[in-house]
Amino acid sequence: MNHTTKFFETIHRKLEQNPGILVVMILLLLPFALFLNLGLMPLISDEPTRGIVTLEMIISDNYIVPTINGEFYYNKPPLYNWILAGFIWISGNASEFTLRLPTIISLLLMGFTIYLISRKTFSKMYAFLIAIMFITSARILFWDSFQGLIDITYSLVTLISFFLLFHYSMKKKYFQMLLLTYALTSIGFLMKGLPSLAFQGISLLVWMTHTKNLKRLFSWQHLAGIGLFVIIVGSYYYAYLKTNPLESVFATLVSESNRLNTENGTFLKWILNLFIFPVDMSYHFAPWTLLLILLFDRRVRKKIYNEEFFRFCLIILASNIIIYWISANMRPRYIFMLYPLLLFILTKAYTESQKINHFLFRFSNAVFRILGFIGAVSILFYLFWDETSHITGIWIIVPILFVIALSSALLALKYKHLSIHFLIIILLSMRIAFNVYNLQARYNGYPDAGYKKGEVMVGQITKGHDLYLLGDTPFNHDASFYISRERMQIVTRTTEILNSDAFYIVDKKNMAKAENQLGKCKIYLTFTIKLNETELYLIKLEA
Repeated sequence: MNHTTKFFETIHRKLEQNPGILVVMILLLLPFALFLNLGLMPLISDEPTRGIVTLEMIISDNYIVPTINGEFYYNKPPLYNWILAGFIWISGNASEFTLRLPTIISLLLMGFTIYLISRKTFSKMYAFLIAIMFITSARILFWDSFQGLIDITYSLVTLISFFLLFHYSMKKKYFQMLLLTYALTSIGFLMKGLPSLAFQGISLLVWMTHTKNLKRLFSWQHLAGIGLFVIIVGSYYYAYLKTNPLESVFATLVSESNRLNTENGTFLKWILNLFIFPVDMSYHFAPWTLLLILLFDRRVRKKIYNEEFFRFCLIILASNIIIYWISANMRPRYIFMLYPLLLFILTKAYTESQKINHFLFRFSNAVFRILGFIGAVSILFYLFWDETSHITGIWIIVPILFVIALSSALLALKYKHLSIHFLIIILLSMRIAFNVYNLQARYNGYPDAGYKKGEVMVGQITKGHDLYLLGDTPFNHDASFYISRERMQIVTRTTEILNSDAFYIVDKKNMAKAENQLGKCKIYLTFTIKLNETELYLIKLEA
């Protein structure tokens, strides 16, 4: 007990003298939280799509016209695939780690951008906290930060555009404002298509209206900005046009960007979503969305709206989020670029509530401390979970992380004004435990590793030989990626067997057709893909 008391007395003394020690602690934990086991899980969600498009660009040496299985892919322009191709070229491989690394780098750059933006309004400590609060939001920390998706990189470009709009409009440098924001809009367009035009158009219109500068939208400076956008985007599509017509490209981009369709549910479901959306988003971006309750205080709201920076955040957030609020097919990652705007507002609410020591401020801090204890205790779960209790070193790593988290929870009781700091440390400790044990349990227990193993074997068996998908055999992007990665050849589809020396991938139906037409085929491998757990066969005509 004496040693424990002395330990906490030492910590108490250090924190009193220099609370920046918590920043050091956070920065020490952050790399472990973001990088441990990053490449462990096979590609999931939309990762294989980004991967196979990039891989086929590299194999074909055609970086202008995206394809999947040799067929034109229209859903996204190719800029993010160029970024992935660059990482593959630098690293010399197309591993899961390599494909996810741009996400982590973009996330850290997003945090740094948030810090740079907010340090002009907040203290350096709060600017740092806002950056880390973004990274440690539930949806980002425990899902999107370990997937090789486009959204965080795209959000970084869009967020920078928002604040160049604010920065240069405040300085009344409208030419720079329009030129730079349209340049970033073109970059965003070449990543994700029409949403960038929507963000730029809505933001310009509402902010110029608010600042009584609407006439700037009818100026030569605005035409110059639009002209720059047309030159950058037009140059790409001019090159594209030499290979393939543009009709299907733009039709698909419009369809992909349509957030107002109701194809995923009834009209009633769409209406219900209008009420569910705020609750759903608060859940996904917890725990920091708890600070929304501070906005119930009229004094706090007044303080926020009195400052131009926060008026900008509020206006841009409110005007752009409407499209997603009324969407029938909404995913939290679509609004990552808007979430920092909310964090700026909520942090301002927190600092103002702290000054007046409002009940809601004390309540939110109390909830953060409770969440801290729950989070600390949750780390112990891995010691008793059958899926993880046998993993080597668990009785060393989990207790260490538990001590870090529990110490933070206990210290938060003493230093109530540092509740956010300590909760961040606890969240990062939880993520490290998640990386080491939850991801390993998923790898061991989920079928994804088995799917990948079969697909890799197909690639290895057929390397150096022609390989085709036969007829309408179902196939997914996961299988395309892993088979193509092993072979470094594109897997294409054919309707008939023309080459007796080639391998073919078939399902049961197409296998029967092949044998009826050509006689006995030899099955080299039976494997299962994730798409409806379909069983496929790797076949070749018997000599």
